[in-house]
Amino acid sequence: MSIGVQLLACFCAALAFSVLMNQPRSTVPVSALIAVAGYGLFILLGQGVTAYFLATILIGLSCEICARLMKRTATLFFTGAIVPLVPGVGLYNTMRYVVEGQYAKAVSTGVITILAICGIALAVTITSVLFSSFTSRKKKPC
Repeated sequence: MSIGVQLLACFCAALAFSVLMNQPRSTVPVSALIAVAGYGLFILLGQGVTAYFLATILIGLSCEICARLMKRTATLFFTGAIVPLVPGVGLYNTMRYVVEGQYAKAVSTGVITILAICGIALAVTITSVLFSSFTSRKKKPC
C-alpha cells in the first residue's frame, strides 16, 4: 500500500475515533493531523520498536503544544492521535500463532509487540513529565 493511502487511512481512523470518543469539534481535525504526523514519522523510521517510541514522542509533544495553544487538556488530542499507532496487528498475530500451535512465532511476535507497547508508554510518560516540569508554576506563599 502506498504511503499516501496509509496516511489518508490514518487521518480517517483518527478522525473517526475522535468523533466516537465525543471529542469537542474544534479538537477533532487537530488530533487527526497530529496522528498523521506521528504515523508519517513511524513509516519513515522503518516501523520498528524505535519508530514507535519516536513517533509517540512526536505525537505527545504535538498534543501538549496544541493543548496549551487551544487551552484544552492534552488527553483530548492524544486519545484520537495515538490510535493508528497502536500495534493491534501484532497482538492479533500473537494470539493467532498461539491458537495455531506455532509457539516460537507467537513468542517472537509477542515480544516485539510488548516492546512496542512499552515504547509507546515510555514516550507518553516522558512527554507528559517534560511538559509538566516546564509549565508548572510555583505557588506563592500565603
